[in-house]
Amino acid sequence: MTTLPADEQLRTQTRAAVQQAPISQAEIARQLGVSTKHLNQMLLGHAPLSLIWAEGILGLCGMEVEVTVRPEKRHP
Repeated sequence: MTTLPADEQLRTQTRAAVQQAPISQAEIARQLGVSTKHLNQMLLGHAPLSLIWAEGILGLCGMEVEVTVRPEKRHP
């Protein structure tokens, strides 16, 4: 089983939240002060999606970001 890197997990979950949001992608972009093109590039991985941007996007989708840090699982 392959686990996606943390940044890709964040991008995937953020993209899914935007697709199911009660507001449009254009409205999310407008409220964040970015173009819809740039928002789309962040969601597709063509532009960086920082934790700060993800928090803003997800907040507008009615969600919040929770970060968990735990010890790495070691395989013998």
